[in-house]
Amino acid sequence: MKSVTNKELISVILVNIGLLAAAVYMWLIYDHRQTIIKSEEPIQNYSVLEVNCRRRTSSSIVIEFNGKRYYVGISRDKCVQFDPQKIKFFYDKERDKVYEESGAVVRHLVPNFILYLCSCIWLSIVR
Repeated sequence: MKSVTNKELISVILVNIGLLAAAVYMWLIYDHRQTIIKSEEPIQNYSVLEVNCRRRTSSSIVIEFNGKRYYVGISRDKCVQFDPQKIKFFYDKERDKVYEESGAVVRHLVPNFILYLCSCIWLSIVR
């Protein structure tokens, strides 16, 4: 069995720490958005400037709210059957961003945590 050098071990530990930091950061963003969705009312006084429905990349809507333009990512299903009355947009005052209600779902976090767990297994094997 090949012995592991300190340099290889340190690189595996750094990858592990980086994946954990990314997973925690994404979780904090998700939690912040869920807090806003539960405590705030959807914005009403906005105008839709542009609708960009794409097949492979993410779809987006350009809206004007409080005199500023915001690019809001939305799911392709909602973009194709676009109805502004059915889509709920929320405004994040701290970050000055507008996002759509379904933009904060747990399934976007799962791959990050799986990668982190795989890196933990990798770290235990390398040691």
